[in-house]
Amino acid sequence: MKILFIGDIFGNVGRRVLAERLPALTQEHGIDVCVGNGENVSGGRGMTKNLFRKLRKYGLNVITGGNHSFSVADNDFSFMDEPAAVRPLNYPPANPGHGSTLFTLTDGRAIGVVNLMGRMFMHESFDCPFRAGLEAINELRKQTPVVLVDFHAEASSEKAALAHYVDGLAGAVIGTHTHVQTADERILPKGTAFITDAGMTGPENSIIGMKPEGVVKKYLLQTYVRFEPSEDGAMINGVIIDIDDKSGKASSIKRLYERVSFT
Repeated sequence: MKILFIGDIFGNVGRRVLAERLPALTQEHGIDVCVGNGENVSGGRGMTKNLFRKLRKYGLNVITGGNHSFSVADNDFSFMDEPAAVRPLNYPPANPGHGSTLFTLTDGRAIGVVNLMGRMFMHESFDCPFRAGLEAINELRKQTPVVLVDFHAEASSEKAALAHYVDGLAGAVIGTHTHVQTADERILPKGTAFITDAGMTGPENSIIGMKPEGVVKKYLLQTYVRFEPSEDGAMINGVIIDIDDKSGKASSIKRLYERVSFT
């Protein structure tokens, strides 16, 4: 199974990039399943039902989340109960939605997707992503050997530790959250594909998606500054992973980075 994972989709630019390039990329690379992180799709912070529908229309089969999954105030989060929407599994269980899902292709093959959130430098009181993740992976493997994990975390060590913890059980552990694509993609000893961060799909001329002026001002003055999403430049970041349908082990992982000019 060939999987395209799209790194954090950021704001208007990220949405336009997907609308412009995702169908062609899927065809060019022979992609079977498209998974993307959508927690920043609404103005750089959060996701709405309408934008969830748009991402599905553009071609994403499963949309994962993170620490901004519930950041849109007074939002109708009922869409998170749909099979294609996943928020971090280790959120308190009273929240809407679910942390894992099973997507079945038209030919009958299936992929399990798990969304987890790290605790280091983030929500340290959340449930343990290692224990919760392993349990979810084992449950999904009862239905399919192919399992992908989106680990939304700040610390690179925590991401690598989780990948080694589930090596041989998950076909891929893909890091998200930092919006900067790392150059450490590899196959771990027992067959799990791993990258510390898939990067960001959105405005390249920015500071992790935001206009640089506001971010610089905050660092200089150490006071509150309202950040504004950048609209300057466009790029798509992600990874393409090959996972064996029978063993669930990865044979390759390749970074995707492309600058996009809108027509």
